[in-house]
Amino acid sequence: MKRAARPRAITPTRRWVLTLGFGIVATAIIAGSLIYTQQLVRALVLREQRLVRFYADILQSFASANSTSIESLFLLDRVTPTIDFPCIITDSLGTPLEPYEQFTLNIALDNLGSHNEQRTELQRMVAQMAAEYPPIEVRDPSDKVVNYIYFTNSWVVKRLRVLPYVEFALVALFIAAGYGALMMQRRRDESLIWVGMAKETAHQLGTPISSLLGWLEVLREHITSSAQNTQQLETTLDELRRDVERLRGIAERFSAIGSAPRLSRADISSIIENALAYMRPRLPRHGRTLTIEWEQPQQCCFVMANEELIAWVFENLIKNAAEAIEQQHGRITISASEIARGKRHFARVTVADTGKGMTPSVRRSAFSAGFTTKERGWGLGLALAKRIVEQYHRGRIYIVHTEPGRGTTVAVELPCADASRATEVARQTA
Repeated sequence: MKRAARPRAITPTRRWVLTLGFGIVATAIIAGSLIYTQQLVRALVLREQRLVRFYADILQSFASANSTSIESLFLLDRVTPTIDFPCIITDSLGTPLEPYEQFTLNIALDNLGSHNEQRTELQRMVAQMAAEYPPIEVRDPSDKVVNYIYFTNSWVVKRLRVLPYVEFALVALFIAAGYGALMMQRRRDESLIWVGMAKETAHQLGTPISSLLGWLEVLREHITSSAQNTQQLETTLDELRRDVERLRGIAERFSAIGSAPRLSRADISSIIENALAYMRPRLPRHGRTLTIEWEQPQQCCFVMANEELIAWVFENLIKNAAEAIEQQHGRITISASEIARGKRHFARVTVADTGKGMTPSVRRSAFSAGFTTKERGWGLGLALAKRIVEQYHRGRIYIVHTEPGRGTTVAVELPCADASRATEVARQTA
């Protein structure tokens, strides 16, 4: 039967890269559009100012001795249609000249109402134009200012000034869409975690159930064969009891996930030894020779812990170490010691293997939910271990060293149980 493909979750590193990518693209769009728009607006404004100055020069030529020259009339006839922005010609006091139809350009006078209303509106427009750009002067031959030309930007320039805000809105929509997509992916990852949790539960229960079925078959054989080997029967019963206890422990572990577990003072060595006692006969060997070395600390080291959950962490680490060993002869080394960090003391446990090791990219994602390099599995073991150690026990779990072909060393640090620590943990879990 073909096994269903396992969906892959986006790791924090990939999610960070995607977020950074969205930010870079958005910033590039905003900066590029702003620079380009400003350059375009500046060029159009300079063009309009040159046209106004040229128009003023032509008008000024009419005030000179050559005011009736054919050249001036020709230029005026040619330049006037090229001015596509509002202009108002006033006297030296800033009053619009009459008739308004002759001394205004690109202003819909018919929409302004009566003559008085037109004068009021033109004066208001002159004041508004003066606030935007200084007027162009028209002088007579004696260099006296006789007229002013007030102007404002064309509709093209005004819309170009608004364009960056429109682009900002579009970029904001783009970012919102990207953020929404990432949030949807995050919810999908969370859904994947719960699906994986169910699969992991089934996987965890499957091992002791299979063992129970095997022990029951052995018991059946002993019962039918006159029970001539009492010692072997007692051993079988012990293993059967151990698997039943294992089922109870798994149920307690999964019931503890999602809520603050109750912590108690426990010897870290006893937790590791219990985990080893259960895992030694059940490690996947596949014809390989696995040696497990347990380097006990010189003195007892007590921690505030939930024994079931912490045992689960070490069992996961031991199992991962065994599965990482592909050569014929492999070794897993477990050591425990007490270390000091400032005024606090920690129990430090390391699990080292001689397996295939990790690449830098795999190492960065090793504790991410849904990430796995195995053909089977859902990538939840180390993610749950991190949650148990760091969130529930205020400790640390990290990879000390790994190198492809040279093995991996993982460390777990748990705060030692002293009076102040016990009081703090009791208050947190109350």
